[in-house]
Amino acid sequence: MGSIYMAKQTVHVFVTSLGASADVLALSTIEVNLNEIPEGKSVTFKWRGKPLFIRHRSTAEIQKEESVNVSELRDPQHDKERVQMSEWLVVIGVCTHLGCVPIANAGE
Repeated sequence: MGSIYMAKQTVHVFVTSLGASADVLALSTIEVNLNEIPEGKSVTFKWRGKPLFIRHRSTAEIQKEESVNVSELRDPQHDKERVQMSEWLVVIGVCTHLGCVPIANAGE
């Protein structure tokens, strides 16, 4: 009986160590008031220790992105397929190539 209890405790400790801690779970959610972001502006937040860029896109920006020839893109997916509400752009600001953080509103 003692061996079964010790085995159960060992498995329990191992399984709970694989789960996320409370401080990590607290960082996994974020609430943002989108009404505070004016059209044409970007705001940066921290989510799971990474920068989260949220941009309120203008009508001109939306039309520009919708006019892109998707066959020329590396990931050929139309803008309408990638968004739920076209006026909002929400991206994690970490470069997939080197892991660096791009500068907001710099370049295309």
